Amino acid sequence: MKKIIFLCLVPMIIIASSHEGVKDFDIIPRTLNFLIFFGILFYFLKDYAQKAYKDRINLIASKLDAIQNKLNDSKSQKEQAAKDIEEARNGAARLMEVAYKEIEIIKQKTKENAQIEINNLKKSYENKKEFEAKKMTKQVVNEILNQSLDNDSMKFSQKDLVNIVYKKVV
Repeated sequence: MKKIIFLCLVPMIIIASSHEGVKDFDIIPRTLNFLIFFGILFYFLKDYAQKAYKDRINLIASKLDAIQNKLNDSKSQKEQAAKDIEEARNGAARLMEVAYKEIEIIKQKTKENAQIEINNLKKSYENKKEFEAKKMTKQVVNEILNQSLDNDSMKFSQKDLVNIVYKKVV
C-alpha cells in the first residue's frame, strides 16, 4: 500500500519541482482530482479484487484439501499394506507350522508303513522258508522211499516204513 502511494506521489513531486522558477501550478486541485479518481477506481474495482482474492484463497484451500486427502489416503493405504504384510506373515507362519506337522505325520505314516512292510516281508520269508523245508522233507522222504522200494532186497513192513519216515522227519 505504501508503494502505491509513493508511486502516486512521485509524479507530483517531479512536476512540482521544475527549474524554471515559480509558476502558477494547480497542485492541490490535481491532487484532489487524483485522490477522487483513485477512490472511484477503488470503489468499482474493490468487489472484483476482493472476489479474485477470495477465489484465490479458496483455490489454494481446495488444493490444500485435495493434497491433505491424498496424504490421508496414502496413510490409510500404507496402514492397510502394513496390516496385509502382517497378515501374510502370520499366514506364512501358520502354513509353516502346518507343513511341519504334516511332515511329521507323513514321516510317522511312512515309518509305520515301512515297519508293516518289513513285518510282511519277514512273514513271507518265514512262510517261504517253512514251505521250502516241507518241500525238502517231502523230497527226502520220496527219495528214501524210492530207494527203499526199488531195492528188492529190502522188504519192510508198513510199520517199519512209518518208523523210518518218522525218524527222518524228526
